Amino acid sequence: MKRKSADDAENGIDVSGRDLSSFGSQENSSSRTISNFFHQHIVKEEGTQNLGITLLNISRCRLGPNGATNLLSHLSNHSYIKIYQLNLQRNAIGSTGGRAIGSFLHQNQTCTRVDISLNDIKAGGGPLAIELISNALVANERLTALLMNKCALGPDGGAHLAHALKVNSSLNELQLEGNMIGPVGAETLFDALQSNRTLEVLGLKMNRIGGGGANVNGAEKADVRSLAYALGNNNGHQCCQLHTLDLSYNDLRCLGCTILAESLGQSQCALRELTLEKNDIGGEGAVALAHALGSGGSKLQSLVLKGNAIGDVGAMALGEMLQHNDSLRILDISSCSIGNEGGAAIGSGLSMNATLQTLNLDKNSLGSGSNHVLFSEGVSTNKALKTLHLSGNGISDEESLDSSTWGEAVANALSSNTSLQYLDLSNNALSEGSIIDAVAAHTSITTANLSDNDFQSISIETQLKLAGRMTTLDMDLSLNALSSPPLGRLADSTNLRNYLTLLASEKTAVTRIRLMVCGHGGVGKSTFARAITSENDPSGFQASLSPVVEWGTDRLMDWASRLGTLWAEDAARLIFDEGITGKDLTNYVDTDSGGNSSPSELLNSCSSTYQSIDTASFAKAISALCAKGYLSTVGVVKVQGQVPIGDNRTVSLVDFAGQSEFLVSHQLLLSSLHTLCLIIQPAPSFESRDHLHYGSWKYWRQFLSSLGDRRRGSLLLAVSQLDKVLAGEVNNCDCEDLISNEFKKIKERSSGAISCTEALRLDYRPGSIADTIYRAKQALSKSTNEVAHSWWVPNSYETLSKIAQNVAKTKSANHELPILTRDELVHEINNFCERVPQSSALLGKLTTDPRLLQKAIEYMEAVGDVMQAGDQLLIDPIGWFSTFLAHFVKDDLAVSTIQIDNSALKKQRGTIHLADVIEALEHEYVSPHEHIAQIMELLCGLELCVPLDETSFLFPCLLPHLSPCIELLDEGFLNISDVSAVRGHRFRESSGFIPPGLFLGLVARLFQRLAPGTMEPTRMWKDCAVLFLNNKSTRVLLRCDLDESIIDVVGMAPSSEQIFVGAAKGQASIVIWIVHLIKMFLRNYSQLKFDEAWLCTNPECHASRDGRYSYHGSEFPLLSRATSKKSKAHDCDAEGCQRFLGVGHSLDMMQLSCHEPCTTCGKSQVFRLRDVIDD
Repeated sequence: MKRKSADDAENGIDVSGRDLSSFGSQENSSSRTISNFFHQHIVKEEGTQNLGITLLNISRCRLGPNGATNLLSHLSNHSYIKIYQLNLQRNAIGSTGGRAIGSFLHQNQTCTRVDISLNDIKAGGGPLAIELISNALVANERLTALLMNKCALGPDGGAHLAHALKVNSSLNELQLEGNMIGPVGAETLFDALQSNRTLEVLGLKMNRIGGGGANVNGAEKADVRSLAYALGNNNGHQCCQLHTLDLSYNDLRCLGCTILAESLGQSQCALRELTLEKNDIGGEGAVALAHALGSGGSKLQSLVLKGNAIGDVGAMALGEMLQHNDSLRILDISSCSIGNEGGAAIGSGLSMNATLQTLNLDKNSLGSGSNHVLFSEGVSTNKALKTLHLSGNGISDEESLDSSTWGEAVANALSSNTSLQYLDLSNNALSEGSIIDAVAAHTSITTANLSDNDFQSISIETQLKLAGRMTTLDMDLSLNALSSPPLGRLADSTNLRNYLTLLASEKTAVTRIRLMVCGHGGVGKSTFARAITSENDPSGFQASLSPVVEWGTDRLMDWASRLGTLWAEDAARLIFDEGITGKDLTNYVDTDSGGNSSPSELLNSCSSTYQSIDTASFAKAISALCAKGYLSTVGVVKVQGQVPIGDNRTVSLVDFAGQSEFLVSHQLLLSSLHTLCLIIQPAPSFESRDHLHYGSWKYWRQFLSSLGDRRRGSLLLAVSQLDKVLAGEVNNCDCEDLISNEFKKIKERSSGAISCTEALRLDYRPGSIADTIYRAKQALSKSTNEVAHSWWVPNSYETLSKIAQNVAKTKSANHELPILTRDELVHEINNFCERVPQSSALLGKLTTDPRLLQKAIEYMEAVGDVMQAGDQLLIDPIGWFSTFLAHFVKDDLAVSTIQIDNSALKKQRGTIHLADVIEALEHEYVSPHEHIAQIMELLCGLELCVPLDETSFLFPCLLPHLSPCIELLDEGFLNISDVSAVRGHRFRESSGFIPPGLFLGLVARLFQRLAPGTMEPTRMWKDCAVLFLNNKSTRVLLRCDLDESIIDVVGMAPSSEQIFVGAAKGQASIVIWIVHLIKMFLRNYSQLKFDEAWLCTNPECHASRDGRYSYHGSEFPLLSRATSKKSKAHDCDAEGCQRFLGVGHSLDMMQLSCHEPCTTCGKSQVFRLRDVIDD
């Protein structure tokens, strides 16, 4: 720490949090240690004798009793060290240290402020420390502030301090929060206040004082009458000088509040600030306070009633009080169960009040009705109010009976108001931009919190207005699904200011957008993409509609060349030389009764000319192609060509494979707000529930919604295979009705994402193709206008995108991997700025401001130019994924490079060896081994894979599904017959949908977090995993049932001791701990809402059915105990959640909503920490 001179105005020592336990060593040793400490931190000036230390902060330093005693003794024995403020918070000083505090205060004549909070000064026994401290206060004439929060004083402590207060004439502030002094100890303190004339600030929060009344034996409880007497209700006697009093959390109730209120209206009462948070005063208590404050004699300036359910009755009384009171400056009635009418009454009071400056109405229900008086009269006409809190009031833009909305009322009031400086409307349901317009136009507002609402887009005009006010306005729009500006849920004040400042300097309209073509395999996605991007002759694409048996030689050559093997080109030449067509393919393959394929004699004969061809693999590929009958997309394909749609805008297409193995990678590319999505479902599937593609619209709509917010108009629905309907294979009239009805249902549930009036009909018949393309482009144009009409970005973002695209082209031409680090990107920006200095002044700011650079990268992610994972940037991710993942993720019938060439992969359970990765990449890139570490780091960062060791990686998407009847039980992974202790936790997604990639991502996350050996590929499947803990004696089953939309966590062990390990703060440490990690992972899926339940503790309800684990007991629903505060950011890695079993977290606190017995086994459920299951 920097040394400071004795006369430095900021002279102080702050070593909070350091380990100073050495102060507690033997006397001589500790004396040297403490002397060295002061010598190190502060040095005497020449010619001076004293060391004046403004503040000595040694809080949380592990002093202990001896360390505190030695330190205080040193300070007392070395009088040249002058301490003015001393902080010894949370040092476990015990009673010994407390007595040392007493001795120090008795001798010291310089210290004015001492804080020993969070030290139990009763611990350790011996003479009462508080008695010595109180005796010291009698003699001490220098101390002005003593803080003893949570020091375990109890009633005796209150009595001792009361004795001191009657005599002490220097103390101005006394803080005693959380000491449980009770009604008796409090009464002695209150009696002492009647004779004390110096104490001005008294904190008595959480002391169980009570409000008085009769106890169970009929005797009178000690109450707050003595306090009221001291404050002023004493028939003209001299009063204490308290001006700040905190009585929060003391169960005063209505009676205690009414007694206190009697003194507040007295002219001799000096009280200026009164805090009565959480005292259950009710509406009647609020009425009594309102009457006292409205009488004209009160001097109270601040009243806090937070957390008291005063309701509309109390609010109406306070509203009436505001019309007459001229002293109150601050009124906090947050979390007070105030409804719409109560809010209106407060508004009426505001309209006639000229002194109130701060009003806190957070966490009430003002938006539950249509009475907008609070704004239309109160805020609009009040000239004194500066700060207004209205967070969490259910205020929305829904129209009331008179067609007015809260949003309009807010906006109109702000246009008239001239005094507001701070406005908090966070955590409501506002969506219209008129409120943001009003804030931007308000000249006096300097802070506006509009976070966690439903805003999606801000007009470019308003953005530019805000940009002009960024020097004086601090606006928070985080936790809104913002597409314009393109900050998503991260538009906090800093990000918003940086972005808008840049936008104002160089705004440009977005001219390009992506269309993601989605649907299950075989619905016609590739066909649509080829049709709409055909420049001149749209009928030319129709070859893609032909079944394999109709393919010509050219089409087969194209297919063979795309197999991605070392012999693919030779296979294409063989097809050309032999003139092979689609109808000839079956002659080149032999298939046995088991469905296994092998090369026919003809194939062996033909391929003998081309020695490189692996005939067995080639035969497998031919067999799979014939069995399928068409060529499906593998992975993700960035369609060549773009679709011009007017206004200088273009749409680029991305064709997604429909196979389930690809859905994990699809999630990475489909989650952007700034895309259009087209979902295709074939017409015949609407009529039959047995059809393979029945319900495709619904499935993909849920899938897209689960990945994030969708912009208005960004979702289109289309119907394919109309030729089958028109050909009479399906009843035309019935099909049209079914399509229309399904479209209406999906649109109603899309939250505005679908704005078109009907589904696109994709009719590719020669006479209809032109009209189909025209209507498709019209629909794309309409949707693009809705998504991008206010999506403007700084021109530097577009310039940066072009830089990235040029780098991608260069790397592609050189067959280099398309990966950049941030430092390399900054280098490319600097190179561009040197070449084009006249147009890159603002672009250069991106290299010096990490936040601006991050926003620019996020924009490039939105338009598909890059994907980021940590420090790595993948350029053109869609093109790269289509090339890379197809090597490892199989087609429906196992047709892809590695699966063809290495059949052993099927036995490796998702394991890919580094050599396989390098071999696959050598088809496309030069020297991939030089960059393999970067590649795998990026893939691991995206959680597409996890490292097993230095040479192999687990790809969860390649894991097999759990085979019926055998794997869990027959392999011995779960020994249900030996289990006597069970605890289970269930997550159930409330909308009935879990994305197929969620569980695989969870497996990847847990595999990286848990100790080695806890999870192994041999005990993992696509829908299940078994964890081994406690030397394999405890098993935890993770299972995901997509059909039921549930995720189960079930801990099993031979005894309860093996389930309940560690210092758990919950139902079962192992289960609660893993559930916590799962909750942290589920934060990535903010659109999904999971209900939680505990499962029956009886092992009989956790049994096997048909050889598989099955739960058939009751679910015991859980309710969160969390407060209404938003959960703070939490980092499991930083806090070590995975390193120690049983560490609980407050955000995980849950409680049962009912206590009924299990309906299956009839047992009552008890979920104590170490509960034994048997009665």
